[in-house]
Parts: sequence; structure tokens; C-alpha cells
Amino acid sequence: MRLQNLKAGRKGNLNVSTEVFQVAPSLHMVEVRKSKGDTLEFHKFYKNLSTCLDNVVWKTEQDMEEKK
Repeated sequence: MRLQNLKAGRKGNLNVSTEVFQVAPSLHMVEVRKSKGDTLEFHKFYKNLSTCLDNVVWKTEQDMEEKK
């Protein structure tokens, strides 16, 4: 799947590529990477995406401790 930003940033449009891997029957891993565009814009996009998906993303106990 490819996502493309409709509004061009300072380095052009931000293009994001995703790939979904099935780790187990009920566990999937999604890889999100910047294909083109500004790295700072990608980090903003990724942080927003991560925040929106917070309730469905699996976290280790260590991740939970770091958030406190």
C-alpha cells in the first residue's frame, strides 16, 4: 500500500510505503517507511499514526515502563 500526501512539503510530496507481514494467525506486523519526501514530515506523520493506533499496537512491558 502506498500513501501520498496531497499537499507538497518543502521537499515535495511525502510518499509512505507500508508492508504487512503475518507473524502468527492473529498477529500482524506493519512496516511503514518513507519512500519520498521530507524526513521531518514523515516523523510527524508517523507520530500521528502511532498515536491514533495506540489502542491496537502491541507493546512490551519495557515500552509501557518507558511511557510512565
